[in-house]
Amino acid sequence: MRNLRVLAPVGVGLAVLLGAAFSYGRSAPVPNVVDQESGARTVEVRRIRAHFDSVLAELGSRDLAMLSAAQSANRSTLLTTLRAYRDRGMFPHNYDFPGEAVPYFVDRGTGARCAVGHLLASTGRRDIVDRVARADNNVRVAQLAGDTAFTAWLDANGLTLAEAAWIQPQYDGPPVQPIVATPNRKHTPVALPVAMGASALAGAWNAFANANGQSSVATAIGFGSGLVAVGLSASYMGRESVPRAMSITTAAVGGLSVALSARSLHRHNVIEAAEREAAQKSRVSDAAVAPIIPVGGSGVGVSVSFRF
Repeated sequence: MRNLRVLAPVGVGLAVLLGAAFSYGRSAPVPNVVDQESGARTVEVRRIRAHFDSVLAELGSRDLAMLSAAQSANRSTLLTTLRAYRDRGMFPHNYDFPGEAVPYFVDRGTGARCAVGHLLASTGRRDIVDRVARADNNVRVAQLAGDTAFTAWLDANGLTLAEAAWIQPQYDGPPVQPIVATPNRKHTPVALPVAMGASALAGAWNAFANANGQSSVATAIGFGSGLVAVGLSASYMGRESVPRAMSITTAAVGGLSVALSARSLHRHNVIEAAEREAAQKSRVSDAAVAPIIPVGGSGVGVSVSFRF
């Protein structure tokens, strides 16, 4: 019994450790999505600012002799506003077109306007911005040639439709994510380590405390737990998500429990048979032989008596 007390916690502990070891699966490292998005956004902001650098340099060098004083002044104000817009760096995002460069009049998430929309709003024409965004938020400025309110605004501020179309940037969409097959993470069902632990405990019981099979309960538990472990292992053996080594180990421990229980039962049967045979031999334990001499009569005999 002392051996059982020592081996029982060892068997359970071993089962738990094996279960934890086999259930641990390697998973693909999780990328830092926040860092990736931040890095991509930084690159996009730099690209858009470089675009405005070119636009401002070109628009600032053009001949304005054809413009009126009011148009020229308004144009100069818009270029100053565009520089501040560039420096602030709050531009719309392309949410909907992966791998494509598409204009957005207004960012539906942050409310940031594109450069042309920002210039319109800065001059009090937010009504045009809202109307255009409602009609087609991804419209290109060149497609607004028939919008009389917009073209009138361009003329009043000394800009051409082509210049406004050049000012309007396009925003790169999120990268197209390749389809990558990720390996299935293996895990161990709780039933396997539990069945293995029970079989290990029952096997230890039958190996030491019940080695001679004197406890029919221990023998029955050893058979039952072992058969359950083997059955569970067989049911999980073909599943890709379950570690094969765990199933094999559980089956081996279960099989050992059955074998130890069978040994205990066999020893118990041998001991019982030996005891029965000894009992039969001991039934004739004593025999007595005595002469018979009759009193007053004739004849002499022998008396034989057996005590059982």
